[in-house]
Amino acid sequence: MAKKKDGVFVYSENLKTIPQVIEWAEKQDVERFSRFFVEQPNIPLYCFSSGGASSTLHYAALLYETNRGMAKALTGLSISSISDDALKSSKILIFSKSGNGVDTKNLVDRAIAINPKGVGGLSRDNGKDNYLIETLKKVTTNWFQYKIPTLKGGFISSTSNIAAMCLVYEAFTGDFDIASKLKVDVSPNNSFSYIKKVGDKIDINRLSVKKNYIALYSGWGEPSARDFECKMVESGIASVQLCDFRNFCHGRFIFMSNHLEDSVFVLFLTPREREFTRNLIFNGTTFDRKDELFPQTTEIITLKTEHDSPLATIDLVIKESVLVAEIGKVVGIDPYSPPNPYGIDKRVAIHEKYTDIMKQPLKNYVIQGRNGDVKSVSRKKAINYDPKKSIEKLAKDNGVSEATIRGYIKEHRIDRLTDEKMLMYNRIWLRFIKDSDQSIASIAKKLKMSENTVKQYLTRNYPQFDAVDGKITTVTENETLVKLREQLDAAPRRFERVKKIQERHPEYDLDTILEKLPLSKKEDNVYQVRCFMQMDVFDADIKKGHFRYKNGKIIYIVNR
Repeated sequence: MAKKKDGVFVYSENLKTIPQVIEWAEKQDVERFSRFFVEQPNIPLYCFSSGGASSTLHYAALLYETNRGMAKALTGLSISSISDDALKSSKILIFSKSGNGVDTKNLVDRAIAINPKGVGGLSRDNGKDNYLIETLKKVTTNWFQYKIPTLKGGFISSTSNIAAMCLVYEAFTGDFDIASKLKVDVSPNNSFSYIKKVGDKIDINRLSVKKNYIALYSGWGEPSARDFECKMVESGIASVQLCDFRNFCHGRFIFMSNHLEDSVFVLFLTPREREFTRNLIFNGTTFDRKDELFPQTTEIITLKTEHDSPLATIDLVIKESVLVAEIGKVVGIDPYSPPNPYGIDKRVAIHEKYTDIMKQPLKNYVIQGRNGDVKSVSRKKAINYDPKKSIEKLAKDNGVSEATIRGYIKEHRIDRLTDEKMLMYNRIWLRFIKDSDQSIASIAKKLKMSENTVKQYLTRNYPQFDAVDGKITTVTENETLVKLREQLDAAPRRFERVKKIQERHPEYDLDTILEKLPLSKKEDNVYQVRCFMQMDVFDADIKKGHFRYKNGKIIYIVNR
């Protein structure tokens, strides 16, 4: 078992870095991730991961569903049970810590073969080739790689899921102020309580005899409950049964009745579940005799959060991580390096290929329905669709009729009109940033468009084109434009001084700040931005500056 010299478990010691991990997350640029994750919520989202990363994907799916969308968190193998048509008409998010596992490679290979523009990946930067990210780079800009500051080498991660959840939270909400709202305290007394039903505190050492943990959750508590189950089982500490509060009432209480002495409730509570648990578990009585529903000796661990928002999940994950650490100390198991009495070699299991399963999706069985035979999805060769081509050209290149192409567009709910707008936006802005001093007439002439069209699109600093409800778009913002926008948009979130400036001057938007940049055009752009962000003062009397584009870079001109 891996202990430090002073006897402190490594896993427990690592939890002290949670505030630093959250501080790191607050400085990350998640703009691209946010656009993929949040925009067009009418498109279903499949979230894939393996092992301990699954709780983050359940969190992402839960967030997505609060935004009018439908999402599903799945394992790497689950993709083999999903039809091509379902994948084509959905967004696919793959989360992998290393980006190089067998699961991840199988996932991304099939996903990009079916729906290359609809795939997104979130992965750690491990300082080496990342198969997930390198593969996605060839077909899309929907990849997101972060150098998460967590300790490597442990069997159970102590903080990486917290870091990833913070990124997902920021991408969804746009809120980068997490630490001050959570007020992280990793002491056991602040993280959980361990009592009998009557309210008497119990010595935590009694958990050494507990073999079953009944984890009950709802809503924002679900991802944290799943994270708890994964850590406890993968550490070999004890068995954990997951169940939402309502489903527990439909028969699962029988297990507790038969194993009360070696079992304990673990309640994941946000404000909305407290009355239910108080009425059922603490004050519940039998229907006829009005006896106590659960004996007074019932042992209960409670994890509470005051938040009734997406922050509740992160708060509960931090607290259940402390709980796992404390249970580990009691039973003598450090989750960072758990014992493996029979020497089962993880390397064999995790690298075992399952290509045969992936290559043989569920067979085309004929299912007898009420109205006759219902056949599964056709496995015809996919149309090679290119939104830049006309229907006539697509038909000719694919060797099919124009009616077939129109049928393909209708079947896949492709919003061709919005795609055309996005293509035009990319063409006009790419021409503009080559030299923003060129005239509107010059741009229009080179692109063979009207001057009014060019003016219309250049007034859109951000490509906000609303797709027709129920349809999807296949064209994204050009990568050069994305990078340029990231350079402009990311600065206020990466530098504490700018946050303070904007607090003092709420009337200043990003454009106002950029106009006041007193910088030399001879210096490197990124260096100039960094210098500006470190300035001691920022006031309205700073001489007005200006910027323009040149070959895809920002050129600053002073006192123009």
